Amino acid sequence: MRPSFECLRCLVYVRLREVESSSASREVKLDIARRLLDILESDFDYNVELTHLATRLYNTVVGALPDVADYYRRVKRELNRLALENLASHAEYAGRLPGLSRFRYLVKLSALGNLVDLGVVGHNPITPLDLKPPVVESHGFCLDHTEDFYRLVSRGGLRVLWLFDNAGEAVYDTLLISELKRMGNTVWGLVKDEPGFQNDVTMDDALYIGLDKVLDRLLTYGCKCSTIHMDGIGGEARMAVEEADVIVSKGMSHYEYLSEVNLGKPVVFILIPKCIPVASSIGDPGCRGKIVVMVR
Repeated sequence: MRPSFECLRCLVYVRLREVESSSASREVKLDIARRLLDILESDFDYNVELTHLATRLYNTVVGALPDVADYYRRVKRELNRLALENLASHAEYAGRLPGLSRFRYLVKLSALGNLVDLGVVGHNPITPLDLKPPVVESHGFCLDHTEDFYRLVSRGGLRVLWLFDNAGEAVYDTLLISELKRMGNTVWGLVKDEPGFQNDVTMDDALYIGLDKVLDRLLTYGCKCSTIHMDGIGGEARMAVEEADVIVSKGMSHYEYLSEVNLGKPVVFILIPKCIPVASSIGDPGCRGKIVVMVR
């Protein structure tokens, strides 16, 4: 996805907010802020690939200010803890639903977990405890390819590669992953390398919430990337992408990158656009805040 002017404001605000929150001296903060602005001045235009730029900016911050990554680690642990506390109510509710209805509910739950996002200007992130079954059931779609997704995976025998996004959100993903496996599919997962990207799931988070017990295989990207940059990921991650029959892409960053990359296989995008540029790229600015499930 190519950036809009609004993306510049988001990139500047979120990164400078992290710098400001650091315990570093004001001289160090000013130096890092200037470095960020220099990168944006030289690299930001309407043709830049947005997720590569976002990766460079974030790595600049955490490389110089490790307490920013420490902050996100603490936040992620709490988000994951709260989601784990809330998971049983969704498992119980979904277990009473038949077939496609159960699948749709678990897709919606997975999508709504995407609202646990700390990196978008103008978005007020929810906590995992805000998600209750009535909230999930009442939330509307902007784009709904759930039945196409269901037809694709319900026959079983597929290798599904799941691209995880935020802490908390990933806990809710486990119920849909279990459903995919119940259908007879193999599910692999990719999570971020340490120190991660904002509040995205890393291997440490994944082990805490038990993803290694749910998935058939759990891997990291092999790069400090915001998404699966095919020019940067490691050999195991690349192999997983190449061998997968279907990719499940969670969240905005994966969408921003993969919407312009042809992997030669179906990609299922599950997200809630939290800004107008992403919503507009999907086809309707009114998609902001609504569930998008798109099979491409």
